[in-house]
Amino acid sequence: MVGLSAAEEIRSRFHDAEIVFFGSDKKFERRCVEQKGYRYCQVRAVKWGKSLKHRLACVGSLLLGIFDALFAVRNFNPDIVVGLGGYTSVAPVIAAKLLGISSVILEQNVIPGKANRFLSRWVDEVYCHWRGPLKWFTKAKVVRVTGTPIRKDILSSKKIRSAEKFGLSASKKTILITGGSQGAQAINETFLRCLPKLESLQNDLQIIHCTGEYGYDIAKAAYKKTKMDVFVCSFLDDMGAAFSMADIVICRAGATTIAEITAVGIPAILIPYPHAADNHQYWNAMELVSNGGGYLLQQLDLTPEKIIELVTDILDNKEKYDRMRMFSRKMGIPNAASNVVDNMCRLIGLKSAQFALIVG
Repeated sequence: MVGLSAAEEIRSRFHDAEIVFFGSDKKFERRCVEQKGYRYCQVRAVKWGKSLKHRLACVGSLLLGIFDALFAVRNFNPDIVVGLGGYTSVAPVIAAKLLGISSVILEQNVIPGKANRFLSRWVDEVYCHWRGPLKWFTKAKVVRVTGTPIRKDILSSKKIRSAEKFGLSASKKTILITGGSQGAQAINETFLRCLPKLESLQNDLQIIHCTGEYGYDIAKAAYKKTKMDVFVCSFLDDMGAAFSMADIVICRAGATTIAEITAVGIPAILIPYPHAADNHQYWNAMELVSNGGGYLLQQLDLTPEKIIELVTDILDNKEKYDRMRMFSRKMGIPNAASNVVDNMCRLIGLKSAQFALIVG
C-alpha cells in the first residue's frame, strides 16, 4: 500500500509523527493499517457509478463525508493531508482545502483515476510515478514526477534468508505468481493448468504462489499432486521476501506492483485486469513492456501454452533475461518514498519533528 510506504518513510525520520489513515469500510484496509500501528478512521463514501441513481448516491455520500472529514480534520489539525487516488480521498482533501491545510495527491497510474483528476485543482501539489499523467493535470498548481513510494523491505530483503522463510532453495529458479491483495482467479486457474508441463523442470524450478482468499484451497490441492517445491499462501505480508526470491513474476499490472518489481528489476509477465477503470492497468503494463522489462498478456489470450512459452523464453535465454532485468531496473524509482516526503516537508516548511499526516 502506497500510503503505508509513505508513512513508513515519515516515521523513519520523525519518530513521534502522528499519522491517521482515512479509508472505506473495507476490513482488509483497516486490518493492514492497524497491524502497522496506525489509527484508522472510516469515511462515508460511495464509488462514482454510471447510473443516475448511483451518481446521486455518490453526491449525497460525498456531502456527508465532507461534513465528517471537516470535523475529523479540524480535530486532528494535521500539517498536511495526502490523497492516494481512491474515492475515499475526496472528502478529506476537500476538507483540507476548506480549512486552509496543505494537501497533495499521489498518482501511481499512467491514466489518473477520476478522483485524482477532480482533486488536482484543489491540492497544492500532485506527485506522479510516470510522466504520462502530466497532460491530465493541466489545472493543477504544481505537478512533480517523484515515483511511487514502496516499502523498505522490498529493497532490503535477502534471498538466502527469504529462502529459509519459504522453505525453498536459494539456488533454484523461482516463479512468483500473484494477483494482488485480492488474488486473481483467471491467473490462478490458468497457471495451475501449467503444472503438468512445468513438473518436468522440478529439479531447477520452484514456485511461490499467492492466490488470494478464494483460490487458496484449490491451489493447495493442485500442488499436492505435484513433486515441485512450492510455497502457497492466500496472502503475502512480506512481498520483499517474495521479490528477493523471484526470477520472474506473473501478475496483474497494478501501479504499485509495477513500482515494486521495477525497483528491484524482475522480468514480468503482466496480465492487466480487463475491467479496471479506463483500462489503466493495460497502459501501466505498456510502460514496462515498451521499455523491454516484461511481456504483456491480455486476459483474453491467457492460456497455459502461452504462459509456458513466455516463461521458457525468459528463463532459457540468459542474455534476454539479463537485458530484461536491466531494462526493468532502469524504470524503477527505489527512492520514491524519500522523494515524496522531501517534497511534502518542503511544502509545509518542516524542519523539526512536529509532523502530522492524514492519508485519505
